[in-house]
This record gives sequence, C-alpha cells and structure tokens, in this order.
Amino acid sequence: MKTLAKMISVLMIAVLTFGMIGCSKANKYEVKELQQHKGDMLVITGYPQEAMPEDMYERSIIRMKLTYHGDAVNPHAVAEMGVKVTDEEYMKIYNFCEEAVAKNKFANYSENVCDGTTYKFVYYDVDGNEHVIYDGYCYDNKELCEIKRLIGKYQLD
Repeated sequence: MKTLAKMISVLMIAVLTFGMIGCSKANKYEVKELQQHKGDMLVITGYPQEAMPEDMYERSIIRMKLTYHGDAVNPHAVAEMGVKVTDEEYMKIYNFCEEAVAKNKFANYSENVCDGTTYKFVYYDVDGNEHVIYDGYCYDNKELCEIKRLIGKYQLD
C-alpha cells in the first residue's frame, strides 16, 4: 500500500511539473515584452483565384497584418493605418503562430476548392525569421478563419 501511495505521489508531481513546463513555454513572453520587437508578426495575404487582367489582379490582392507593436493593419482605400488590438487577442494570435510553427500544424492541410481566394499566412518570429504557416484555401478550417477574422475586424471604415 505504501508503494502504491508513493507511486501516485511521484506520478502527481511529474504531471504537475510537466504541466508547469508546458504553460511556461506556451507563454514564453508577456505582451509588453513582445511589443518591444519591431516589424510584422503575422502577415496574411489573400490572392484571388479567378481569371482577370493583371492590373485588376494586383489591385485585388489583400494584405492584413499584425505588427509586434500590436497594430492590426488592414486594406483601406484612403490610408494603411493600424488599430491597436487587445492584449488577449494579441496573445491568441502570437500563441497560434508559435504553435503552428512548432507543430508544423498545417503542413498536410488543404481544401478541395477551385475558386475564390487563397491565403498565405506568414509568421515572423521575434528574431525576424520567416515561417510560412499555411498557403491555400481556408474556408473550412475554423482556426485559420478565426485568426483571419481577429485581424480583419480591426479594419478602418
């Protein structure tokens, strides 16, 4: 009985330790630390996939981004200005990027679509290294759509 109690205690300590390590790695940085970095964190570029003249195609490409400073920048007819995102959404996007890169999460993901818009998600880590998270259609993937929605909702009207 003592052996069983010791084993359960050791197991509980191991689970608690691994849980704490996992949490500390997931939140490797705080918002204020991350916002000290310069440049883009995530750039999402939408490319129309339909036949059109080249000049129209170039005008139809959309580019949304989140900077490390915390500004969401979306296409706007007058100016390309950023709007500050909330700390909670900022960390949600940052953690999405980190996890997607670490797990190569979307390497085998694709959708069977033949028109509309393809999206390229490019993450720039704190060292400025470029990581393509995903490149393709993303109509059915809730996680990709949510990240696109989070940045897109800060568009200036």
